[in-house]
Amino acid sequence: MAVDDAARRSDDESVLLRMEREWNEALRTRDVAWFERSLADDVTDTSSGNGALHTKAEDIEALKADKTVYESLELSDLKARVEGGAGVVTGVNRIRGRDEQGQAFDVRLSFTDTYIKRGERWQVWASQHTRVRP
Repeated sequence: MAVDDAARRSDDESVLLRMEREWNEALRTRDVAWFERSLADDVTDTSSGNGALHTKAEDIEALKADKTVYESLELSDLKARVEGGAGVVTGVNRIRGRDEQGQAFDVRLSFTDTYIKRGERWQVWASQHTRVRP
């Protein structure tokens, strides 16, 4: 692999890791603009709750309606890989907060997020997360 290719891959991996951190912040603050910009129009999101597939529009509508209070979102075990115009990030997201009924929760989700580079911009193309049982 040429030095330029390795540097570009490393730069792209850094961008994807930064996007994961931004994603948590966007969820916490309900930053709809981040989701509109960062989710590909043809994204597929698989819910950990019931395995249902969601579209970009469904994810954004759910975000707008969500009454969850997120107290903390902590990423760990992050790994990024890039090959050409595709990238994958895996890791664990620990989310603590209160649900719509005010009940406290503390969950860990193991996830795989797939990114696609369209033009010069990376976007989330697919996301799947699974609850980690204690």
